[in-house]
Amino acid sequence: MDDSNAQKVFLAACEAKLIALFEASKAGKNVDADKHRVQGFMHAGEVLGLLSKAEGKQLIGELHLKVFGETVAVRAARKDMLNTLKEADPDAYFDIPAISRR
Repeated sequence: MDDSNAQKVFLAACEAKLIALFEASKAGKNVDADKHRVQGFMHAGEVLGLLSKAEGKQLIGELHLKVFGETVAVRAARKDMLNTLKEADPDAYFDIPAISRR
């Protein structure tokens, strides 16, 4: 297998793993272990020269937007706001529909 073909196969595998991870997270499943596996897989690709750190971040960003409909930064900020609200005013937090709190 030549380098460009190996890179294409690896990127396709990364994409499939990330989409599965994001879909499981979106469904409310605990994905901590899977997240670490995908991170390790992508790090191995970096070590082997099949993927750069920048390409990995770009792929994560694109697929996160595709699955969640929002960027990683926007989703993290929304989650932080919800966690702060939950601690400060639990009643207001639970007034927000559960589907919106995901």
